[in-house]
Amino acid sequence: MLTRIITGVVGVAVFIGILLLPSPVFSVALAAVIFMMLYETYGATKADAGMKAAGFISAAAIMAMYYTAVKTEMIIFAVTAVPVFVILMYMALVVIKHGRRDYKDVLSSGFLTVYITVCTGCIWLLKERSGTPAMLVIFISAWGSDTMAYFSGRAFGKHKLIPHVSPKKTVEGAIGGILGAALLVALYFLILDRCFGITVTQNYLLAGAVTGAAGGALSQLGDLCASAIKRDGDIKDFGWIFPGHGGFMDRFDSVIYISPVIFILILVWAA
Repeated sequence: MLTRIITGVVGVAVFIGILLLPSPVFSVALAAVIFMMLYETYGATKADAGMKAAGFISAAAIMAMYYTAVKTEMIIFAVTAVPVFVILMYMALVVIKHGRRDYKDVLSSGFLTVYITVCTGCIWLLKERSGTPAMLVIFISAWGSDTMAYFSGRAFGKHKLIPHVSPKKTVEGAIGGILGAALLVALYFLILDRCFGITVTQNYLLAGAVTGAAGGALSQLGDLCASAIKRDGDIKDFGWIFPGHGGFMDRFDSVIYISPVIFILILVWAA
């Protein structure tokens, strides 16, 4: 427990430092996190060298697509050409790997690549579109829900949620995580409005509660998705870089899942 707490405190300090970096440096840091998560995932799913190469190329192409769509006028080209390139590359890889790897292995590796890169890339999109304060909602929702679910589960947990995927998660913990995230994001929106003059929307308390509740619920589903993959791969953690916490995928599994949802909700509130 002590190792887990120390790692968490150090991780938060490093994370805050990264947020204060100039946008180009933050972009590079986020890209590095994406590649690390892909590396861990390929190891867990036993992807071979060809599948890994295709994955890293696809991730780089998707990140370039985001950058091109935001920074230039080539939006239609970017959002059309890159998905087509990735799809055709993986279909070609099915042929190249035929007889050595099952097509389901190849295509599932491709799907996980797209899932991780597209969803995590929404963190960068939200920062570029609405600024760092808006981007923080993703992490407040995900990690706030995780923390509140943990303590709610320990205090009130009696009914198992989905024991064959995650034996320790309880219904009471899940509810506590949702309510906790709703409260935290509503409070965050209040602080932004009253202390910093940043108004997300006129009904910011309601918007914060809805955003937090949605993020809290979906972040737990993202965590369960990662747990299911680990159980199928017969591994405890995706990585080892964070003592007591596992790897990047273990820390960002819930963040990945909710990033596009929070991005869309912030755009809706600001409309």
